Amino acid sequence: MDLREGRPAAVDRHPWELARVAALRRIAARYRLLNGPDLRVLDIGCGDGFLIDALTEEAGATVDAIDSNLTPERRAELAALHPRLSFHAGYQEVAGRRYHLLTLFDVLEHLADDHAFLQETMAGFARPGGLLFCTVPAFPALFCGHDVFLRHHRRYHRPGLRRLLAQAGLRELGSGYLFGSLLPCRALETLRERLLGASHAPAGLGAWRHGPHLSQVIKRLLEYDNRLLLALNGLGINLPGLTVWAVCQIP
Repeated sequence: MDLREGRPAAVDRHPWELARVAALRRIAARYRLLNGPDLRVLDIGCGDGFLIDALTEEAGATVDAIDSNLTPERRAELAALHPRLSFHAGYQEVAGRRYHLLTLFDVLEHLADDHAFLQETMAGFARPGGLLFCTVPAFPALFCGHDVFLRHHRRYHRPGLRRLLAQAGLRELGSGYLFGSLLPCRALETLRERLLGASHAPAGLGAWRHGPHLSQVIKRLLEYDNRLLLALNGLGINLPGLTVWAVCQIP
């Protein structure tokens, strides 16, 4: 969860967050991203730490989690919630460390110069032959008020993300889309906003208050959605979705 969307100890996780964890675990298993002894992971733009903690909980990995928006008070709160993670507010705290896996989950869209950031991050923190796992919001045409609320500079399509990663010197191992069922919902919302204007302030994921039963139903539907997209992706068929993912190897 982006720190702009939540509260320190969200009780009810949004079903999109839970379905995203399940999908990213499947991708990580496909490419064996969390295998190997003494695995070191650097999660950049960690937000409240929920995603990287859930993704790596069975890997026995050493995880450093960075977010420039973390205050000392918030770091203490999150450290109590996620004791396996080491939270940092800046890169100087992990300077000189090298990692087997770098994760950038919905981070690149926040950066004015995503290309320079990738190059600097790979040079500064990646082990030779290490791996990068990233996600970004899909399709520039769907840029709307929620993107502005989250301080996004852009959205991506899959070819554009692949091109960005290749220009940064990364070798793609796989890429695709997630959350295909949400694509028409966002398209309709974007169209309504452009025709009628924004009718209310965007609600963050932390505002979800619809109870466990509805959350479980929506989570299950989104998981089926992502399983289908990932299964087709394994066959070389890439149906569009609201999120683009990519796995790359670092030279």
